[in-house]
Amino acid sequence: MDATIEVAGAVTSIGSLVIMFVSLMAEVIVRYFTNQGMGWPTEMPNILFPWLVMGGVVLGAQRGQHIAVTALNALLGRTGNRVLLLAQQVLIVCTFFYLAWVGLTVLQITGSEMYPVTGITARWAYLALIVGFVGLGITAITTFVRILLADNPLSVRAHHLEEDV
Repeated sequence: MDATIEVAGAVTSIGSLVIMFVSLMAEVIVRYFTNQGMGWPTEMPNILFPWLVMGGVVLGAQRGQHIAVTALNALLGRTGNRVLLLAQQVLIVCTFFYLAWVGLTVLQITGSEMYPVTGITARWAYLALIVGFVGLGITAITTFVRILLADNPLSVRAHHLEEDV
């Protein structure tokens, strides 16, 4: 499950970035040669930037690369850390699935908003939030299971700087 979420997050982020770059570059080239714009490329960041951001947020959660405060972890033993981390995952699951549920209402409200040139509704941009929240919720569930099974709960999704190089 984690591998699927990680691949989906990477494809979403990279795909969004590439499409935005190519469309805006095409707009610049057309504008340079014709002094007129195509119009639709200027709407692409509004539609795709939320997908880029949420894909990155989910990837960060999958890889344990979000900012963390670990002062309390140093004071707790292995059992205390396991209880604390499991409680955090329960809180994360509840929060992000609730936000995804609330996001469905937002989708209904934004369904009538339409980008003028492409005709794409604003739902696509807001859908990124819901998909991202679900991805974060599922990541928390798999993290919960990993923490239960791990010998050292602090090793679950621990960030290793050498992997970034």
